[in-house]
Amino acid sequence: MADTATPLRPARASKQSGKDSASGLLMSVIRTLSASENNEQRDREKARLEKEYRKSDQRLDQLITRHDQSLKDVMQIFGDVSGRLADSRKRIRTIKENLAACKRLLHCKRDELKERWLEGVEHKHVMLLLEQIDEVRDVGERVGGYINKKHYLHATQLLVTSLNRLRTDLKMVEALKEVNSDLHARKEKLHDTLIEELHRHLYQRWTKEVLSLRRQGSGRDSSHTLTRAGSDRASLGTGKADKARKNLFEMMAPTNKVKGLGEGETIQEDVSGSDPEANAQHFMAILVECLALLGKLPEAVETIKRRMQKELGVIIQRTTQQIVEYHPPAPPDDPPISGHAYLKADSRDAKLLQELLQVVFEQFRLVVAAHQSVLGSMRSSADKHGIEVHLYSMPDVWSKVQAAMQVLLSEYLDLSQLGNSQQQAPAAFTEAATDISSFFTKKRTPRSKNYSLFKFEASYHAMTMNSYLMEQAAEQGGIDGIDATDGNAASTGNSKSKSVNEKTLVCSPSPHNITAVFNPLLSFIREIEDALGCSPGTHCTLYVFITDYIKDAFLAQLHVETAGRLEQATKALDQWRTCKDPQVLKALKISRPLLQSSISVWQSIEELRWLLGALPLYADHFVSMMCNTLMNYRETCQAAYRGITQPDSEDKRIISATWAKDEDISRFLRDLPNWRALQAGVTSECAIEGEENPEEVGERNRKEAEILTGNLGDQLIPQHEILADPAQLRTLAHLQESLEWFGTCIVKFATSLPVKSSSSGILVSGEVPPVSDASVQTLTSLAKDFEELAHTCLLVLHLEVRLHCFFYLLPVARGGGFATGLDSQEPDGEVLKLIKDLATIDEALTNTLHPRKCKYIFEGLGPLIANILMTSVVHIRRINENGIKKMCRNIFSIQQQLTNITMTRELALDQARQYYEMLYHTPEEILNAIMNRGKQFAELEYINALQLLHRSSPGTSQEVLHSHLQRLSEILGDIGVTV
Repeated sequence: MADTATPLRPARASKQSGKDSASGLLMSVIRTLSASENNEQRDREKARLEKEYRKSDQRLDQLITRHDQSLKDVMQIFGDVSGRLADSRKRIRTIKENLAACKRLLHCKRDELKERWLEGVEHKHVMLLLEQIDEVRDVGERVGGYINKKHYLHATQLLVTSLNRLRTDLKMVEALKEVNSDLHARKEKLHDTLIEELHRHLYQRWTKEVLSLRRQGSGRDSSHTLTRAGSDRASLGTGKADKARKNLFEMMAPTNKVKGLGEGETIQEDVSGSDPEANAQHFMAILVECLALLGKLPEAVETIKRRMQKELGVIIQRTTQQIVEYHPPAPPDDPPISGHAYLKADSRDAKLLQELLQVVFEQFRLVVAAHQSVLGSMRSSADKHGIEVHLYSMPDVWSKVQAAMQVLLSEYLDLSQLGNSQQQAPAAFTEAATDISSFFTKKRTPRSKNYSLFKFEASYHAMTMNSYLMEQAAEQGGIDGIDATDGNAASTGNSKSKSVNEKTLVCSPSPHNITAVFNPLLSFIREIEDALGCSPGTHCTLYVFITDYIKDAFLAQLHVETAGRLEQATKALDQWRTCKDPQVLKALKISRPLLQSSISVWQSIEELRWLLGALPLYADHFVSMMCNTLMNYRETCQAAYRGITQPDSEDKRIISATWAKDEDISRFLRDLPNWRALQAGVTSECAIEGEENPEEVGERNRKEAEILTGNLGDQLIPQHEILADPAQLRTLAHLQESLEWFGTCIVKFATSLPVKSSSSGILVSGEVPPVSDASVQTLTSLAKDFEELAHTCLLVLHLEVRLHCFFYLLPVARGGGFATGLDSQEPDGEVLKLIKDLATIDEALTNTLHPRKCKYIFEGLGPLIANILMTSVVHIRRINENGIKKMCRNIFSIQQQLTNITMTRELALDQARQYYEMLYHTPEEILNAIMNRGKQFAELEYINALQLLHRSSPGTSQEVLHSHLQRLSEILGDIGVTV
């Protein structure tokens, strides 16, 4: 039983596993029968087995019945297969017997078969050679067809393959020698064609596309492009323009994206395409591959290096010619853009020159990108074909570009004047602050140049030599020349010198052209330095060339021109010339005539201010030049002011100038409300009505009159201590108006300058760069000096008019004539002179000064004249009714004149007239009027009136005068207490 409990291995699906299971089952039955103890167990086991066998037979019968047809089909198929196998065995035995027989027969015919095989190989080789000969004979035409269609890679491959055949397989064919020579000639011609095509794609094909795209507004900086006047040329078609634009943008891609032939990569040429040049980079890679296949890659590299400089120059000439053709000269009757030599950004010449630079820059960028692509292709082709070649580098290309730009700039900046400029200007301009006054110093007379007396250029020997040089140049023209159909053929000898002399330029050469091109040049220089990987602090040769030119030539000439203008301004100031041109005044937004010197100096400052944006690297230098110019002009203006207010004799003086210098008087006048209102009105440029009431105005004018009267005293004024000439007052007014305008302009300019400490660090081209804070403070200080001098001139005019009143009115009372018996109907002669003088001064100042300044000058004259006339009573010895009438006529005449000037009635003169009319009464009537109507005048004025009445009555004793004065004192005391 223990054996029956042992687990059995699972049955396997294979045939062997079936046998194992059957044998296992049999062994199990044998073990069961062997282990049974009696026959009963054996019978039971036997019966069980028989029962299972019957079940199996029944199941087998069922399966046979169910699958009877399938069994028949299987048996039939098995019989067919067995028959075919038997037939195959019979055929194989037959084949073996036949092969053995063949082997025996071939062994017998071996030598004859070998001979026939060799004959077949020879005939096959002869047929191949004949086919190659036929192909070689047609190679010339096929190569020509490929070249005409610009399928250069197929042409080169065919040509190289054919030459290799002629050199190897067909070497001994005598009939192909002529074909060989023709193919070698075609090889050289193909080499030249490839070189020209490569140069055309490197330099020539971009000019028209760049110009046309800029005129269509799709190029860089197209907003600066001018529109051709009266042009009747049709623009490019849409498809062609799009294709050109695509090529340009691909070529102007960043240089790190421009690649040549990659390692293991082969160049394929699409002969089915309509335009082989559609992809410029791929086409140039094909050209390089063709040169490598021809074995001409080293020669091509040397040719490219040799022609690079000239091709860049041809680009400039071609671009210049295109721009000149599209922009005809301006009509001669057009008004000039600017009156000075600088090229403003909006002038026609500046736009043309900037467009030339932009187009040249774009082409140079394309040239550099093309060289980058060609170098990559050359490097890959050289590695692929195992050619040892010394390639040029991108720094070499940039070096040639910089050299071409230097030649271009030399033409437009007129470097031929460099020597003259250096002779005229100081040698060193390394310091920003250069004293302009040094240009006025006497210079050594330069040594005269030695001029040749005669030349040999028209002699027979010279003409023979020129002919020889032209022949030599013509022989080399096929290699180094440019296609004459493009209009770019380079001539030599006399033709070359003639082309240089008659070179086309978009504008006239001038050192000031640097102002129009500096900012675009600076941007291009940054591109060059980025491409060259210049370290901080190091610069490319083009940058050095530009900076050296500016320092050695432009700044030198600028100093000379600025000094010359300042000298002209000084001469104009000496002659006191004024500018009355309406266009100039309108452009400056002023309504009064100004001194020509101030306008000239301000124009120089404006030009230097414009140069701040045009040449931002030299901003501090230009600001220093401004400061030096302003310092010199300040000294000139101060000298001109002293020339008016300070006579030649040292013991003489002009009282108004002396008072204007007096700190107390000046501070007093500037603290008055009318001065503050005047300055506020001038600053805000609008009328500001004062808030003073009439009492305050009267008190202020009275106080001013008392201060001036007290400062002058009782002495008469000599005529040489006043400015009696109205022309001098007009000149002083011009100086005041000009300096105030000039100082205001300088202040506005100084406040508009960005300071380095507050700058954001980002500077847009053309904007004013940040300058040092010290320079701004210096400009502000100089502006305040001009404004201070202008204020001093205004104070002098203000005081001078008042001194004229003193000068003419003080002698009136001292001259007597107020107690005569004749009743004259005319005012005093001095009063008439004063009236005429005031009218002349008003006429001189009205056309020169702002109305608010004229108001400031003439306002307050009424109280001053009233004070002078009322205080002059002490100097009148006697007066009667005729004298009183005369004085009243004097007051009325002056009042009428002042009303005509100020357009307001002077109430102070009414009070002065009432004061003199009071003298018609007796002292008792005057005292009674004070008691009845109150005090109308000051106590001192009453005292002077009573004393004059006493002097006018010779028989009256002093006791009567003392009693009147005592009573006056009592009356005024009582009134004072009551009040």
